[in-house]
Amino acid sequence: MAAAAEKPSLDGPRLAVTPHASPDAKAAKPAAEVRVTAGVEAVPAVRQKWYQWFSPSDTPEERRLIMKLDGTILVFVFLAYWAKVLDSSATSTAYVSGMKEDLHLYGNELNYLNTVYMVGFITLQIPLTVLMTRFSANYFIPGADLIWGVLTLAQYKVSNVHQLYAIRFFVGAAGSLFFPAVQWYLGCWYKRSELSRRGALFFIASQIGSMSSGYIQSGAYASLNGRHGIEGWRWLYIICFACTIPIAILGFAVLPGQPQNCKSRLLTPREIQLAQERMAAEHREPRKPLTWSVLRTVLTGWHFWVLVAFAFFFSQADGVSSNSGLPLWLKAEGYSVEDINTITTVSPAVTIVSSILCGILSDAYDAKVSLIAVTASLNIFASVVLAIWHVPRGLKFFAFFLSGSADGIAAVIYAWANEICAGSAEERAIVISSMNTIGNTFGAWLPLFVWKTVDAPRYLIGYNWTIALDVCMLAMLFVLRSFWNREKKRSAAA
Repeated sequence: MAAAAEKPSLDGPRLAVTPHASPDAKAAKPAAEVRVTAGVEAVPAVRQKWYQWFSPSDTPEERRLIMKLDGTILVFVFLAYWAKVLDSSATSTAYVSGMKEDLHLYGNELNYLNTVYMVGFITLQIPLTVLMTRFSANYFIPGADLIWGVLTLAQYKVSNVHQLYAIRFFVGAAGSLFFPAVQWYLGCWYKRSELSRRGALFFIASQIGSMSSGYIQSGAYASLNGRHGIEGWRWLYIICFACTIPIAILGFAVLPGQPQNCKSRLLTPREIQLAQERMAAEHREPRKPLTWSVLRTVLTGWHFWVLVAFAFFFSQADGVSSNSGLPLWLKAEGYSVEDINTITTVSPAVTIVSSILCGILSDAYDAKVSLIAVTASLNIFASVVLAIWHVPRGLKFFAFFLSGSADGIAAVIYAWANEICAGSAEERAIVISSMNTIGNTFGAWLPLFVWKTVDAPRYLIGYNWTIALDVCMLAMLFVLRSFWNREKKRSAAA
C-alpha cells in the first residue's frame, strides 16, 4: 500500500520558472518532479536530500528568500505555539494551586471550564480561519494572539466561576484559528518539498511547551505567591500574558502577508515577485472571492470528505500518549513523583524526534504514504502490546514510549492537504480547518466513553479502540492515495 520512499511520485503539471533555475539544474542526479506549462520548456524540480536544507535547483536569491521566510514566519509560529500551550495549561495548574479554594470550585466546575473553552474553540474555528483568508494573515494571526493574551490576563481578576466561564469561551474562540491558520499560511509561502519539515518544526513547539510549562508554572508560583498581595494562581495568568504579548507584537513586526498582496518591511520587491513565481510553479492559487459557488464546489468534492474523514482517524489515534496511561501505571507500580515526572517526558521527546524525522523524509523523498503507513503500524504494535498488558516490564515501557510517534505525522498530513488543495486558497482554508475541527470535536467527548478513568491504567477499551482507528486510517490512506493518483493522472492528461 505504501509508495516507495526512495522514489518521489510525479505530482502532475506545474508551471516552470525557468529564468531562475540554476545552470546545472538539468544535470542534477536526485529524483526530480517535472514541472510543465504550455509554451514553456519543462525543467526538473529537484528535491533536496534528507540532510540538505535547500534544493540543488534553488538559486542563491531563492535561498536568501527561504532563509528570510524561515527567520520570520517559522520563528514567530514556533514561539506563538509554545506560548499557546503554556497558556492552555494555566487553568489546570491554577486549579490545583489555590484557585479551587479561592473560587469555591468543589463540584464539576473544572470540567465545565474545559467544556466552555472547547465550545468556543470548535464552533468558531472554521469561520475564523476562512475569515482570515479575506484579510492579511500577517495582521489576523498575531491580532488573534493579542486578543488571546489580553483575555488570558483578564482571568487573573475573576472573583467567581461565572466570570471565568465567560472568559474561557472567548479564550477558546480567540485561539481556535491558530493551528489551521498557520498550516494554511505556511502553504502560501513554501513549496511542497519544503512544507513537511517546516510543519514539523512548528508542531514540535507544542511538545516543548508541554514539557516546559510545568517547570515554568511551578517556578512562578513558588517565587511569586503572595507578591503584591496577589495569589500564586493569579500570577500564572499574568506570566502567560507577559509571554504572549511580546510574541504577538513580534508577529506584527516581522510576518509578511500572502505573496500576492505582500507589504513587508523585510522582503524586497524582487523577493516578493520570486515568492509569487514559486507558488505559481506549485499551482498554489492566490485567494479569490468566496462565493456560494465556491463553497458548494468545496463541500461536494472528494478533497473535503476524504481528507476530513482521514483526519478523524488520525486525530483520535494518539490516545495512548494523550490519556495518562503511562503516569497512572507508574504510580500504580510505586514510582516516586520525581521519577514519574522524569519518565513521562520521554513520550513527548519521541514525538519531537519522529516529527522531525518524518518531516525531513517527506520533503526529501515525497514519502508521505510510506511514513503514514509505518507510523500507523508502529502504533498498532504498541496498542496490541498494551492491550495484552501482561508482558515484560521493558516491553511495556517500549510500547508506551513508541506510542509517542503517533503524532509525528501531523505535519506530513497537513502538508499533503496543502498540496492536494493547492488549486484554491479558499478550499485549503476550509479543508484544513475542518480537519482540525473534526478532531477536536470528537476529542472533546469521545474519551469519556473510551478512556474511562475507572479502567486506568489498563485501558483495555482504549487500546483496542486505538488499534481499530489505526486499521481504519490505513484503509483511508489507500482511499486517499487512490483518489489523489487518479486526479494527478487526469491533470497530466489534460
